[in-house]
Amino acid sequence: MTGGTSSEALLRSAYGVANSLLELEPRTTQEALERAVDTVLAMPPYKDVDRTRLLRDLEARNNTLVGGYSVIDDKDFSAWVAKAREDRPFAFWERYRHWMDRGKRWADGPLRQMDRLTDDILDRLRNPETAGAWDRRGLMVGDVQSGKTSNYTALICKAVDAGFPLVIVLAGVHNSLRSQTQQRLDEGFLGFDTRLSLLADEQENQRVGAGRMPSAAFLVAHSLTSSSEGGDFKAATANGTRLIPGGRDPIILVVKKRVSILENLLTWVLSVRAVDDPAVPGGKIVRDVPMLVIDDEADNASANTNEYRDDDGNIDEDADPTKTNFLIRRLLTSFEKSAYVGYTATPFANVFIHHEARHKVAGDDLFPRSFIINLPAPSNYIGPERVFGLNRPGPDGEARSLPIIRQVRDAEAIFPPRHKKDLDVTELPATLKEAILAFILVCAARRVRGDVDVHNSMLVHVTRLTAVQDKVATLVDEDLVDIIRQLEFPGTGGSALSELKALWKRDFAARAEELRNLLSDHDLSPVGWDAVSSQLFDAAKRIGVRRVNGSAKDALDYVSHPEGMSVIAVGGDKLARGLTLEGLSVSYFIRTSRMYDTLMQMGRWFGYRPRYADLCRLYTSPVLVRWYRHIATATAELREEFDLTFDNGETPLQFGHRVRTHPDGMLITAANKMRAGTQVRAGFSGTISETVAFDVASAQKNLDAFGEFLRALPLRPGKGRQRWDDVDGAHVLSVLQRIETSRESWKANSRALADYVTNRIANGRLGKWTVVLAGEGDSGITKSIGPYEVTLSDRKNQVHGDNSRITIGRLVSPADEISDLDKARQALAMQQTIAAWEKKAEPKRDRPKTPSGPFIRRQRSADRGLLLVYPLNAGLPGDLPLVGFAISFPFDEHAPLIDYAENSVKQLESIFE
Repeated sequence: MTGGTSSEALLRSAYGVANSLLELEPRTTQEALERAVDTVLAMPPYKDVDRTRLLRDLEARNNTLVGGYSVIDDKDFSAWVAKAREDRPFAFWERYRHWMDRGKRWADGPLRQMDRLTDDILDRLRNPETAGAWDRRGLMVGDVQSGKTSNYTALICKAVDAGFPLVIVLAGVHNSLRSQTQQRLDEGFLGFDTRLSLLADEQENQRVGAGRMPSAAFLVAHSLTSSSEGGDFKAATANGTRLIPGGRDPIILVVKKRVSILENLLTWVLSVRAVDDPAVPGGKIVRDVPMLVIDDEADNASANTNEYRDDDGNIDEDADPTKTNFLIRRLLTSFEKSAYVGYTATPFANVFIHHEARHKVAGDDLFPRSFIINLPAPSNYIGPERVFGLNRPGPDGEARSLPIIRQVRDAEAIFPPRHKKDLDVTELPATLKEAILAFILVCAARRVRGDVDVHNSMLVHVTRLTAVQDKVATLVDEDLVDIIRQLEFPGTGGSALSELKALWKRDFAARAEELRNLLSDHDLSPVGWDAVSSQLFDAAKRIGVRRVNGSAKDALDYVSHPEGMSVIAVGGDKLARGLTLEGLSVSYFIRTSRMYDTLMQMGRWFGYRPRYADLCRLYTSPVLVRWYRHIATATAELREEFDLTFDNGETPLQFGHRVRTHPDGMLITAANKMRAGTQVRAGFSGTISETVAFDVASAQKNLDAFGEFLRALPLRPGKGRQRWDDVDGAHVLSVLQRIETSRESWKANSRALADYVTNRIANGRLGKWTVVLAGEGDSGITKSIGPYEVTLSDRKNQVHGDNSRITIGRLVSPADEISDLDKARQALAMQQTIAAWEKKAEPKRDRPKTPSGPFIRRQRSADRGLLLVYPLNAGLPGDLPLVGFAISFPFDEHAPLIDYAENSVKQLESIFE
C-alpha cells in the first residue's frame, strides 16, 4: 500500500460516506454493507480505495457486540437527561459522537452503549439546575485499557451540555499520564491544542480531533491546564486568563493528584468564587457553581490509608486522612453542588473505603455511595480472561487462554530480584532479543495488511529503577541498530534475517490458524513470509527506542505523529498505570508486585487490537502467568458478586461490605487500603476456600489428621468416593484445628477457617455439614486414608525451591461443589449462571455446563457447609499422599470478619517475593 497519510485519509472519507448510506438502510445486513461499499467506490473520488479494506472496516464497526451493564445505586435520583436533551442542544456530545464514529471509527454497538451509559451516569448525578446543596459520588468499573477515558470524555461533554460549568479531571500522579489525558481531552472535548492556547478561539491551526472534523461546530470551552510538560495547574496562569468558574463559558482542568497541585487549586477556587459562611467547614463555600470531578485511576492515591477510628473503635472526626485524600474531599465539600465519578479497572481499594468514615473538615470519605456501574468490555476487547484464561473448574477454565504467552526463564540471571540501581547490565536476555525480533515481524506484518501509517508499540518492563532502565534502553537500541544494518545491507554478516525467518515460521505461522479461529470476531487476513520479508527493512527503520520515566517530555507523543509512530518503550512504574501505549503488540514484562490491583494495572497489553490481535505476544515469567490467571479468576468471581448484588436490588453500601469481607480482597488491594492496621480482616460467607499450596513437611501430619476424622464418621462400604450428610459441625471444626496449611494457601488458612466455623456454630449456623471424600482419582495410584482405599488424583504440580513446597492450580473438580444440593437448587443455580453468561458480550466462552460458584453458594442453607477432601498424588517418596481440602461456605449475611494476625499479613505479602 502506498500513499501513506493521503490513502488513509481517503479511506476514512470513504468510510464516512458509506456509514451515511448505511443510516438510510432499515437493517444493517451483509448485503447492505456491500451495497454501500459499491456505491461509494462508484464515486470518482473513491475509485482507488481498497474495497476489501473498506468492507472489513464497516463489518468490524457493525458486528462488534457489547453486553449489558449492571448498575447498583442508592435509588435517590430521578431521570432528567432525556428531557434535557429534548429541550437544549447537546452540541459537545454530538461533536464527540461524530468524532468517535467517523474519526476514531468506533463500532456501532459500543458507541450506542456509551450514549446510553453516560445518560444513565448523568441521571444519577444531579441536574445542575437543581436547587439547594447536593453531593453525588459514583464509581465506574471497567477493564484495563478498555476505553474508560473515552467514556468519561463523553460524560464530560454531556455534563457541560447540561449546564455543569466546571469540570476537574484528576489524572493520576505522573506527568506522563496527566499530559496524555489532557491530549485525549483536547481531541475529544475541547477540540483544540492546549499547547498553543488555553482559550478557545477561531484559529484553524489550533484545532485537533473533534474540532477538525468536517463541518464540526466551533464550541467554546476553556482549559486552565495544557498538555505540555509544564501544563499542570498554576494559580498565576489561571489568574492571567481572567476566567472564573461559573462564568459565561465552561472550564476544564486536568491536574495530577499531587498535594501541592491540589492545595493550589483549592486555594485559587476559594479565592475567586467562594463566599463566607461560618456554618460550613473552613468558613467558605462556592455556591451555585455545579462542579463535576472525574477521578481517573480512582484506586491510586485517592484512597485514605490512615486509620479513622479511635481506640474504642468509634469514628474519630479529628483523625487526619492522607493529604491527597483530604484535599480531594475538601474540594468536594467546598462546593455547594458537586458530583464525583471515579473510574478504575481495579475497584477494590474504592469499595474497601468505609462509608462511615468522615472528617470534621473534609467530610465523608470517597466511598461511591450513590452508584457503582459494572461495565463489560465489547467483543473486540482482549482482556485478562482471554489472555490468561480462568483458573476455575469447568468449560471456562485455563484451556481457553490465547496461545500468545512466551515464558521467560532467563531474565532473573541478569535482573535478579531486589537488585540495586548500580546493577551492571552488559547484555540482554535471549528472550528479550527474541521479543525485539517479534516486534519487527509484527510491524512488517501489519504493513502487509495495509496498516502502514499506524502506531506500533513494544513495552519493556524489567525494573522499577530508572538507572537500570537507561542501561537496558541503551542495549535495546544497540541491538535494534545492528538488526536494521543487517536488513539494509544483507550479506554483510549477522544472522538477523535467518532468525526473523525462523521465528516467523515456528511461532507466528505455526500459531496463525489457531489464533484466527480463537479470534474469529477480529479481521485477521492470512499473512505469508514472502510478503512479510519484503516489509522488514521499512518496518524496522521506523522503530525508535524511548525511555519512559514519567515526565511529559518522555511521554509518547502519538498526536504529533499522524503518519504513525513505532517505538520500543523502556520503562518501569510510569509505564504501569494509566499510560496508553498505542498499537501495543509485544510486551516483555518480568516485574513482580505483591498486590492484585498493581499487577492488573501493569497489564498494558490488554485492550483493542484491530487487525493484529493474532500478532500480539507477551513475554513474561511462569509465576506471573500463574498469578495473572488467579487474579482473572478472582476478579471474575467478584464481578459475579456485583451482578448478584444488582439482581437482588442491593445498594453500593451492601456491595462494599461484601467485597470487604471477601478473602480474595486480602491481596486484591494493599493491606493499608483496607484500614487494617496490624491485622487484615476477612470473611468467608459465600466463598470457597481450597488448598492450592502444600508444605511437604506437614504432609504426614495432615494425612493422619484426616484419617482420624474419617474413622470417626459412619463406616461406608466400598472404595473410592464416599459421602456423608448431616456431619456435626463440631467434628469438622476438630479437623480444622489439627491440620497445618501452607502460608501460600492463604485463602484456606486453617486457623482462620476454624475461627470462622467456631463463631458460626456458636451463633446457630453451620451446625450440619456434607463431607465428600473424592477418592476416585486419575493417577492409578491406590493408597489408604483412614479406613478407606482411594485412588489419588493428579493435579498440575509445581515444586518450589528446595522441594519443600508444592503448588497446584485449582483443587475442586467441576461437579463437586454442587453435589450437596438437591435437583431444584441445582437447577436454580444453573439458571442464574446461564442468565449471567447471557449478559456477557460476544464472543462468549462456551455455554456453561456447570453452575458458577457464587450462584451455588447462594442456594446452600446458611446452616450447612460442604467439606471436600482430595487425596492427591504429588510424587513424594513412598507415594505419600497430599491431602487437599476445600470448604464451600453458604452465603450468610450475618457472618463476622475474621482477623488474620500481623505475621500472616507479612506472609501474604511475601508470596510475590
